[in-house]
Order: sequence, then C-alpha cells, then structure tokens
Amino acid sequence: MSAPLPAIVPAARKATAAVIFLHGLGDTGHSWAEAFSGIRIPHVKYICPHAPTMPVSLNMRMSMPSWFDIYGLSPDADEDESGIKRASENIKALIDQEVKNGIPSHRIIWVDFHRVEHCPSTQLSQLNRNSLE
Repeated sequence: MSAPLPAIVPAARKATAAVIFLHGLGDTGHSWAEAFSGIRIPHVKYICPHAPTMPVSLNMRMSMPSWFDIYGLSPDADEDESGIKRASENIKALIDQEVKNGIPSHRIIWVDFHRVEHCPSTQLSQLNRNSLE
C-alpha cells in the first residue's frame, strides 16, 4: 500500500514556506501540482502527496487512491483508526522533512481537499496542532 513520491512544485525563489496539499478520494497529487504551478507564490514550495491505492469500503471495496478506508459518511460510522494514524504519520514525515530543508514549522501548512475524506477523527487535527506550533 505504498504511494509514489509526492508531486512537487518548487518555489520560483528560495523556499521560505511550504503548502502540503492532500487530494480528495480517488484523485492524485498530480492534478493539484499542475494547478498550483499556475498560481504559485514565488517563495512557496507546494507538495502534493499521493494517497496509496486501496479498497474503499464505502465504494463497494473498489481500489482507488485513499488516505484511509472509509466505512460510512454518517457521524457515528466506524473509522479506520490504523489508516488515519498511518496518514497522519505520513503528513508528519513530510512536515519534518521540510523543517530539515530549512523551512520553519510555522511557515508550513497542510490543507486537505475534502477534510481528508470527511474524517471526523481528531487524529489529524491533533497532528496539525502539535506540528505547527
């Protein structure tokens, strides 16, 4: 269930900030990288990772790019806790790499297209609070 390396739109100048953009269910980072290349800010590096391809319960177990399995859309639906944890660890690794590259953590944001497939879990919001302070 590994995913290819992220699509990256490098900064036109020295990168002093980064945006990590998570695509929605069934998509890849390529289309978003193409979109960001047309509207980029010169000092911002855009990182568009690709979700691994996996069977998604909500979609009749068809395989597609997804950050984790989705069992249902109702607020009380079960959650793929291990998949959410794995996704949050992957995001944290991307943030850590950009910090190693010299971008201060307060200049790194991550954005998700569909609230990461409508995840009601606090796992990713906790990652955001911890990583970007």
